Amino acid sequence: MQYNRSNHLNISHEHIQHANTVSINGFLGGIDRSDVPFVYHHLRKGCVLAIHSITGADNRHIMFGVNYGSYRLGILNSQMAKRIAQLQSTGSIYRITIAEVVKEKYLPPTAIVVELEYETSLLAKVA
Repeated sequence: MQYNRSNHLNISHEHIQHANTVSINGFLGGIDRSDVPFVYHHLRKGCVLAIHSITGADNRHIMFGVNYGSYRLGILNSQMAKRIAQLQSTGSIYRITIAEVVKEKYLPPTAIVVELEYETSLLAKVA
């Protein structure tokens, strides 16, 4: 389940206070074949992104694509894709945000670093 902090202010703030969060950073792949040139002036650190799964013939989640609104930004690396598949199978809460946009002034980005934040269940095991 993907969450957006603006939609669930009280619930997500409650989770962040009482649970440990872990974050993983990684580069987006395929931004040279994406809609980044049309939307790069809106991309900032901390923007919440949407993901969609790209499935194979046997309905397994092979890859995850990343969107900013309806604009396609790229594909997650394999480490993040495996972690999201695990989080979805357990029903955990996670969020994908922009960690860094690598670009030169007045030019489209050459790379986008995203951050996957999710909760760990360490407190539940202790209690």
